[in-house]
Amino acid sequence: MIKRIFALLSLALIALSCNRDGVIVAEGGVPEITLDSTTGVYTVKVGEEMTIAPTYKNVDDTTAYSWSIDGVVVSTAESYTFMAEQVGEVFITLEVANVYGVDSEEIRVDVVQVQIPTVTIAASEQMSLAVGSIYRFRASVKQTDLQTTVVWSLNNDVVGEGYGYVFEAKEVGSYRLTVTAKNSDGEHSDSVDIEVLAAEDMPFVWQFESLMLHTVVGREVLIAPTEVSQGVDVTYYWSSSNQPEDASRQSYYTYTPLSEGRHTITATASVLRGDEPIVVSKIFTLDVYAEGKFFRASNASSVAECNRVYDYTPAPGQFIGDKYSATTPAEACVVALERLECGQYISLGGFGGYIVVGFDHSVTNTVGYDFAVGGNSFSTSSEPGIVWVMQDENGDGKPNDTWYELAGSETGKSTTLRNYCVTYFRPSGAEMSVQWVDNMGGSGEIAYLPTYHKQPYYYPEWIDADSYTLSGTRLEARNYDKYGNGAMWIQPPYDWGYADNYSAVDRLSEGEGSESTAMPNGFDISNAIDHSGKSIALDFVDFVKVQTACNTSSGWLGENSTEIFGIYEIK
Repeated sequence: MIKRIFALLSLALIALSCNRDGVIVAEGGVPEITLDSTTGVYTVKVGEEMTIAPTYKNVDDTTAYSWSIDGVVVSTAESYTFMAEQVGEVFITLEVANVYGVDSEEIRVDVVQVQIPTVTIAASEQMSLAVGSIYRFRASVKQTDLQTTVVWSLNNDVVGEGYGYVFEAKEVGSYRLTVTAKNSDGEHSDSVDIEVLAAEDMPFVWQFESLMLHTVVGREVLIAPTEVSQGVDVTYYWSSSNQPEDASRQSYYTYTPLSEGRHTITATASVLRGDEPIVVSKIFTLDVYAEGKFFRASNASSVAECNRVYDYTPAPGQFIGDKYSATTPAEACVVALERLECGQYISLGGFGGYIVVGFDHSVTNTVGYDFAVGGNSFSTSSEPGIVWVMQDENGDGKPNDTWYELAGSETGKSTTLRNYCVTYFRPSGAEMSVQWVDNMGGSGEIAYLPTYHKQPYYYPEWIDADSYTLSGTRLEARNYDKYGNGAMWIQPPYDWGYADNYSAVDRLSEGEGSESTAMPNGFDISNAIDHSGKSIALDFVDFVKVQTACNTSSGWLGENSTEIFGIYEIK
């Protein structure tokens, strides 16, 4: 029947058009559908009716409507009342036609037993706070079609409503903060245990990634903690073989070895607790090698492309686990390499997500660009990635040496933040947004976008921890809503120096990237800088890391996430 209606509408074009100078010109326009769900996904309980009632533009009494499931037309009305007897997903196609054309939408209906909301607090399950401090908690709720309330309670006493709660650590003691999301079908809660301590009783933390270090003669080493307590009265003492003991307030230390061999660096932190000092000592072993000692020359069998993925740790994102599956870090590396070798892209997710690759030989620093990184940028969409390089300083074939950032056009600007950190939290249930907090007091979420990416979780499946932190250099976001209505987001390019960036300077192709086509950027090892931003001379590198540089999202496009198609040497 619907085909006959469309045919009659096509024949009616002559009657509804006007003749201007012998040319038939149509008046009106193609129908436009606007769903009454912003995501295009509806939820209904088994056996209950749900009416889908879109709004339309450019429709009249001659417009034809068609609702179909599995190719079978189930209604020709403007709205459709749906009911299912079994749990599952149902896909409904809506087509609206007039003499000027057809608009269509695919609608997903999740048929469930009940619609109990799921809630997550963006925080660790246990935390310690000093008296007088303030902590802002944020909750995320998987929404349902039922009216939902969100309530916070502290030690079973209700203290607030809504998605945020500010905890003031006024008195020493133990507290349990609970958030509960409730609707007519049920409720779900998430909790955090908080220990409020006097400032002098706060645990002192001074942790380093490793006490075994290595570098090259004459190259400055930064010895910095991965975690250190803030706001406590601590005196640090550092000493080394060619520098006398130094008392300072710095929890980190820089050291420049002048000779090969093993160097020892001793560090002590002294914290006064009442009348008794707490002393924490660290002894670092630094092995120093000659420049170029472990250079690996290319040969006839060497290839330009990277041949191994050492680490693939993306931030949460809509493309993570979308077209592949991995349950361990090793599997994730294998999958990433397979995709790159097949010309498919790898997404790095939101800010800080990264991939580390290596080559079958050392990449030499020559004149001009030394290697390229393929992305999928185009004229209105750049999602820049910071590029880092590493030399195999100790010759063990592993990327466990010093990373050096490649400077770009934004290096040194006040809007560019180095050592920026974001912590992501695993959501409590499937199809929920991923919450994050940063080291500057900011918070937000990686939004779940079921219209486009339906995998249950955007949190990487191969990360076992319920939260993880990514750190690096953050660029100021430039994305904007062109028309102010959310329809078109623009992500402008940065001048030069970044992966997945439509740069007029280092773009190596005149084409535009896509899901299946790479658009490479060129990179020069001579742009390497050290931890303080000073230029550093590297004759060659063995490993390359690419890391998402922006912490922002673009409405229905989702989070800004660097995508790469491959990394290869330019010969």
